[in-house]
Amino acid sequence: RTPAARRGRDDGAATTELVLIMPVLVAFLFLVVAAGRLTDARSDVVSAASDAARAASLQGSLPAADARARAIADATLAGEGINCQGGARTVLQVVGAPAFQRGATLHVTVVCDVPTGDLALLQLPGVVPVRAEAFEVVDTYRSL
Repeated sequence: RTPAARRGRDDGAATTELVLIMPVLVAFLFLVVAAGRLTDARSDVVSAASDAARAASLQGSLPAADARARAIADATLAGEGINCQGGARTVLQVVGAPAFQRGATLHVTVVCDVPTGDLALLQLPGVVPVRAEAFEVVDTYRSL
């Protein structure tokens, strides 16, 4: 064989390229799955905040509204299978009024520290804090 004929051969090149690129593709796939899981967790925390604000606005007093907001947020997250490290933190505030009264706006914040170590084969360290807020007005035509 001549040197020019040997230079044109690619025997085994595709296998070598596949072996080199496959770990990168698999890692990218796992990162896409992790991003999807965190996006799903974010959506569930937004839903929990919205549910908690609505439930709080239907209560007759601030202590009852606070307790109900916490219970509903925890129940919504548990129902969606979200495991918050250390439990979800729910904060209820009255906005735009001096007290819990008709027409007052309730502001609910839910924070969930989502652990990332359970993601398949990635074993990412730590947690990602996911936070959501929701507002709900106490009905002006109901009795408190």
